[in-house]
Amino acid sequence: MTPDPVRVDSNQYIQTDALNAQLQKRSRKSGLVTVAAQPIKVALGIGSTAILARLLTPADFGLLAMVAPLLKLVDSLANLGLETATVQREKLDHQQASAVFWLSLKINAVVLGLMVLMAPVLARFYQQNELTEITIALAVGVLSLCLTFQHKSLLKRQMRFEAITAIEIGSLLAGAISAIAAAWLGLGYWALVLQIVVMQLTQSIASWFVCGWRPARYVKSNALDFNLRAMVAYGAHLTGFRFLTRIGMSLDRILIGYLSGAGALGFYAVAYQWAYFPFEQIYHPLFDVAVSSFSRTQHDPQLYRAYCRRGLMPIFAFSMPILAFGFVVARDIVLLLLGNQWLPAVPLLQVLAIAVFVGSMYRVTKWLYVSTSQTDRQLRWGLIHTPVMIGAVAIGAMWGAFGVAVGYAAGICLLTYPSVAFCLKTSPLSTSDFFGVVWRPAFASIIAAIILYATQFALPLNQGVLSLLLKTIVFSVFYLLLWILLGGMQLFKSSRNL
Repeated sequence: MTPDPVRVDSNQYIQTDALNAQLQKRSRKSGLVTVAAQPIKVALGIGSTAILARLLTPADFGLLAMVAPLLKLVDSLANLGLETATVQREKLDHQQASAVFWLSLKINAVVLGLMVLMAPVLARFYQQNELTEITIALAVGVLSLCLTFQHKSLLKRQMRFEAITAIEIGSLLAGAISAIAAAWLGLGYWALVLQIVVMQLTQSIASWFVCGWRPARYVKSNALDFNLRAMVAYGAHLTGFRFLTRIGMSLDRILIGYLSGAGALGFYAVAYQWAYFPFEQIYHPLFDVAVSSFSRTQHDPQLYRAYCRRGLMPIFAFSMPILAFGFVVARDIVLLLLGNQWLPAVPLLQVLAIAVFVGSMYRVTKWLYVSTSQTDRQLRWGLIHTPVMIGAVAIGAMWGAFGVAVGYAAGICLLTYPSVAFCLKTSPLSTSDFFGVVWRPAFASIIAAIILYATQFALPLNQGVLSLLLKTIVFSVFYLLLWILLGGMQLFKSSRNL
């Protein structure tokens, strides 16, 4: 019997036997590609934001920030977590992948319908009529992502991160050009809306053409239903956790927007964006690489631990020093990149940088939950995390935007160690493994920041590009010296030899 050519062609995007045979090589190459592409992404992100911050007002950014919590909730519900289940699942065939695609379309239709219905509710809540049209316009980009989520998931499953990275850079460039042109023409907040929608449309169209997989017609069977139920259970737990935690993590912006208006929210939103910027530049690209490679090694605890140590090290070694440096030179960064009108964001940026520095340890536990199919435990932790964050932010709201930032940071700091301990309790990765990776960059970053703070007043330059460059050199020298003295280079070399 001649095999179906469509199914044969589609299986090349699903089966992982060939990938498993060279997993170490593919993992290393994927990690290098994603990290190497980050300078380009960073340049696009910083450049476009710096230009837009001078062409637009804080209120323009504030209007988009009012919709951001709704977008995060929609993102948490879309696909019901099945995109991650597609990447994580050890065995998958064409029919299962197709069943996931059709089920997700039904789920996403409901989610998008609710998003559109929420548009006038959002406008009335904030008393900003513009939010109705903004929300509906953003739904177009979300729809495009929903139609091609399975294609991107299958590219991740095959660890084709060269293609994924090229798509991401292209979409970022298209979005940035569109936004700058719109802002230059005086379209105000629509420039920021256009940036997101164009980026999402470009990414979706490219993913559809790069991944040749096409869904088959759904054919009901007992075996298929059993496997689909297992994937849905996995995805539902993950979705529940995302939804719960994003409520807690978004309340800060909701309260500021409601109590203080678009202008104050604009300052907070930009400070939040820049505080998370260094962490997200490496966390999000490596998340897909980590989940793909960790999931392929979950059958071997020792190998899994080795891959985790190697995967976690770049996160902390890269983001922690930048966050510590950013705390000290926050004023210089804001003046250089955004201009004088954004100076009220400086204290907010400093407080939120502390939250991200500490919370980075909490965020990476998602890799461990997802790769070992323990999203049910992740959901249980979310039931603890969300009430604490809501309480901390609500208390801080009594002191305005700065109080909200302090409450947010306090909640993150309070929850981080318990969250890590809860995750590691049933993980192949031990506490000594985890904190053995964390303590060197954390200690070196803090000491280097203290040295820079104590010596910056003695530096010959007080402001501008040259001053920031000199401070960067001073901090980098001390950080690298401390890193080497603490044995960081030996750890790095040993991880490369795994």
